[in-house]
Amino acid sequence: MIKSELIVEAARWVESMRKVIIWIVLALVAAVSLVYYEADALISILTKPLGGVQLYFLTPAEGLMAKIRVSFLGGLVLASPVIALMILRQSGAKLAKKTKRILVFFVIPFAFVLFVGGMAFGYRLILPSTIKFLLEVGSGFMTPTLSGDDYFSFVGTLLLCIGLIFELPLILIALSRIGIVTSKMLKGKRKVTIMLSLITIALISPTLDAFTYLLVTMPILILYEISIWIIAFLEKRDKRKSLIMNSVGS
Repeated sequence: MIKSELIVEAARWVESMRKVIIWIVLALVAAVSLVYYEADALISILTKPLGGVQLYFLTPAEGLMAKIRVSFLGGLVLASPVIALMILRQSGAKLAKKTKRILVFFVIPFAFVLFVGGMAFGYRLILPSTIKFLLEVGSGFMTPTLSGDDYFSFVGTLLLCIGLIFELPLILIALSRIGIVTSKMLKGKRKVTIMLSLITIALISPTLDAFTYLLVTMPILILYEISIWIIAFLEKRDKRKSLIMNSVGS
């Protein structure tokens, strides 16, 4: 009897998940289609760091594929809040209403702002110096003939990685809520965090000069400190609630 009930419950979950996936795909298709109509403007923005170096397509379909790639990148960013809401709707059925409201009206918008802010930061500070260095290294013995599809793939991957790095506060806060990290632990790992931040930026863009290198690392460290403050505040709030509950219970 219990086994059959589990099978029925699993079937219902699969069916509801199928509907969520369909809605996610539809939202992504709509966002990509919307961005596609403005793809030329987005392409113009993404090619500015090239400083006038011409892009080429090496196969008949590459120009179209490059445009689709750029549209998909923009559509993914545009649709990400909707995708997050769909996933929350599927997985958060047992969450309290208060928790759901926090996720919908604070966590998801804040995650979107951090992600877009990280991509903008990468575009302004990391991408130009990276492109300049890579072109200068090769131009001494080769003439650059850049494939448009490969260029936009490189740019998209770089900006998405930086956007994900800027999600650090939410990741740390989530880990603190399930008891994996504490504010005291994070305070004790500041030196390690600085070292890891420097290594991460060096791996993403080993081309930065010393000043820009430090300038790029600063936002990560600031986000780390903000995470500590928020986690410490939540810990104090939890402690106050626990004391109140204990006093009421006694």
